[in-house]
Amino acid sequence: MRIVALLCLLCFAGPLTSPSLGQAKLHFIVFADTDDPTLGDANRKTYNYLTGNYGPNVARYAGLSLEMAAYSGAKCLATELDQKLDALKVDSDDVVLFYFIGHGWNNRQNEYPSLIFGKANADRATLETSSRNLQTIYERILAKKPRLALVIGEACNKERSDEPPVTSKREAIPMDAPESADAAKYNALFRNYAGSLILSSCKRNQYSFSDPKGGWLGVSWQVATNRLLSSKTKEKPTWDQFVKTVVKLTESAAAKNNQNQNPQLQMAIRPVQGGGGGVPPKPPVSPILTDQAPCPPLDSYVNETALAGIREDLPLLKRMDEEISTDNAEQFAEKFDTFYRNQKNFYDSLNQMLFYEQADMPERCRAGFQQDTRWVKPKTTEIIRRYQIVVKMSKEPQQLVAQARSELPSLIRRLEEILEKLDK
Repeated sequence: MRIVALLCLLCFAGPLTSPSLGQAKLHFIVFADTDDPTLGDANRKTYNYLTGNYGPNVARYAGLSLEMAAYSGAKCLATELDQKLDALKVDSDDVVLFYFIGHGWNNRQNEYPSLIFGKANADRATLETSSRNLQTIYERILAKKPRLALVIGEACNKERSDEPPVTSKREAIPMDAPESADAAKYNALFRNYAGSLILSSCKRNQYSFSDPKGGWLGVSWQVATNRLLSSKTKEKPTWDQFVKTVVKLTESAAAKNNQNQNPQLQMAIRPVQGGGGGVPPKPPVSPILTDQAPCPPLDSYVNETALAGIREDLPLLKRMDEEISTDNAEQFAEKFDTFYRNQKNFYDSLNQMLFYEQADMPERCRAGFQQDTRWVKPKTTEIIRRYQIVVKMSKEPQQLVAQARSELPSLIRRLEEILEKLDK
């Protein structure tokens, strides 16, 4: 891994200036090989998080106008990338974020991987024409002169396109329970900095690994976002802190699985004064039409962060259910009241949180998806109702004990049923 502090930004014309208070844009470009038979499901989870959660949140909280360009499945093609980058129009206060998830290889051009847009098992000649080097993509984006350019490639970096094993360890990177997002922290990162970052998920001659939650770099990016951009943290993060957290989490996951995966990067990002402002727009998300592609599996849209919140709360609820008695009624009432106040917003919106937005889902697949997820709402509605019944008695501890004995077992069971169906 290298963090290179460049003395000057050759790709930017003139000195850095403060971003304007106008409606700057977030150009969010995502490519994901979701059709690959070995990595497709993991890739789609990262893709759905980025396009259904992360990109819209960055735009919303940082007051940026979102221009989403998302390519998955049959649309993940080198020609699509070329056309997008050729047509990309960027203003001086705009942010460009490029993210690729798929196979890659190192063709000895440089230390960064060549990303494979299409079938990774093609012959060498086809592989050459369907690949684009991450550093070349970085240079093409910098040539557009955005205020902030973030270019990320999650792909293997060996000299031929071997397939890495997909680890089955669920907790290689524990998913944090979701916290409420802090708009000021998003604003600080995306409006008050200028410069560039190129980041690949592994060094040359290394694999880029995945587990059932997604690629390790993508999961690390999500966990770092949950931790550093939430209302729970006191300090506003810097890009240096954020990127170091992503790298540390990725390397920790590799170590836990007895693997070597060390992200490599060059970063030249510095703060500028006077950023932020503007009324956050409603993020527009354009559907990607993939009418001939197979309908994606249900679990590829599951929000792993929401499941992490349930997994974290269940042991506490079970202990409460086992230990509650008239002797500790007041202590229990206080503990449950605090717990519910902290988690109320999460459970009130659990029905919407369990799945990412399905912006790229073909229309022919939506009816089936809605049918397959109909069971969720009755369970989350019952969970909310049972929580409310118990907490109403928090001022009457002895009555709360009786109510908790009645409601908690069913509440716990509904949460377990959600995990049994979605925590694959």
